[in-house]
Amino acid sequence: MHVVLARPAWKYPKGEIESTYNRVWPPLELANCAAILREKGCRVRIVDAHALDLPPGELARRAAGADLVILTSSGLDRWQCPYNEARPFVEAARALKTAGLTVAATGFHGTVKAKAVLAATGADAVIRGEPEGPVEQLAAGARLRELAGASFLEGGELVSNPDAPPYDLERLPVPAFDLLETRRYLYEILGRNFLLFEAARGCPYSCVFCSKVMYGPGLRRKTAGQVLREIDFALEATPVRTAYFMDLEFALSRDLVEEISRGLIARKSPLEWCCQTRADAVDGELAALFYEAGCRVVHIGVESGSERVLESSGKNTTTGEIRRGVRALEDAGIETLCFFLFGLPGERDEDREETIRFALDLDPTYASFHFATPYPGSPLFEESGLTLGDDLSFPLVPPGEDLGELQRRVRRALRRFYLRPGYVLRHIARGRPSRWIHQLRLFLSYFR
Repeated sequence: MHVVLARPAWKYPKGEIESTYNRVWPPLELANCAAILREKGCRVRIVDAHALDLPPGELARRAAGADLVILTSSGLDRWQCPYNEARPFVEAARALKTAGLTVAATGFHGTVKAKAVLAATGADAVIRGEPEGPVEQLAAGARLRELAGASFLEGGELVSNPDAPPYDLERLPVPAFDLLETRRYLYEILGRNFLLFEAARGCPYSCVFCSKVMYGPGLRRKTAGQVLREIDFALEATPVRTAYFMDLEFALSRDLVEEISRGLIARKSPLEWCCQTRADAVDGELAALFYEAGCRVVHIGVESGSERVLESSGKNTTTGEIRRGVRALEDAGIETLCFFLFGLPGERDEDREETIRFALDLDPTYASFHFATPYPGSPLFEESGLTLGDDLSFPLVPPGEDLGELQRRVRRALRRFYLRPGYVLRHIARGRPSRWIHQLRLFLSYFR
């Protein structure tokens, strides 16, 4: 069987209605699927139109000859915050179908709106949830309509097979990093030749703004040896020099990440990497180990500077714990990127101002301000009484919130944080001019 794994091209760095950046990051879940298919003797290719900036027609041309095209609407890096703009995905699927190809759609959109995706794209089936298990069934000879987690139309009516069980991550082969366009991937803070790794999938916390429909229940982990083998292969087979551990909360599996870090130190790995974790999961000892292992940036979801809003949003942390974690990382020489959200439940104007003041006082290396989007499957969506419509759009803000006001709040917060003379001078002194143009482009995208 000849399979093409594909991703459409979104507008970089930010679409008209996106609340987050459309970064050019690798679709790790497609690399996982490629490895599974290849291990079973299938011929497989990855065509990442987002990395290559391909229009739908060119994507279809490059997929020609495939027995099956699996097209994602959201790579693993967008499972937590899926695209609000579905048009590139729909146009890519239609181009593939016009070219006479069999198409299975995967990603967040089909998982929560299978019938709408089938109707809009003309796809032959939708694979709901994480794709690795159903793809393994396909590699073993199953037909699309026999797959666990598959949805399809029969006589105009939606048929949905039972969900696929959560995939055992320890069974995953080394991702097919050699099939990815590594040189084209970029993280504006770390640089080019960029890949994603994953040590664990899922999260035990219940923050109101987080949808876990793509992750499944609980927390599943790989072994440290497995992750280190993946890194070894990537360094041998690709020009990778920078990477992101795409775990929702990397440091929660402390024994695992300590073993990975020690393995990288023993190898004298040249990799510079970043991760995302809770501030209260980090202390000085772990931060020092991360730095020695090549960690240069840590993402932290702060969300709010208001203790009351932190409690009501399910963060299960305090501003004091956040402050201690950020300081531990910075004392170890690691840069920090803190995320802040406006529009959380029960938030008042004074809470939003308190969030900005906390960001300025915390003074991380970078601050990212957004507004809370009630993604389907999140408590914020469920508790707002929202329902799924027949199209592929998601509500941008919770009921009662004004989108324009939240966008203005985000822009004001960005200006107040980044246009401080002291901040600008410190940033220049860090001496990374090769990355400034990319970072400036991201900043300016919020003011267009």
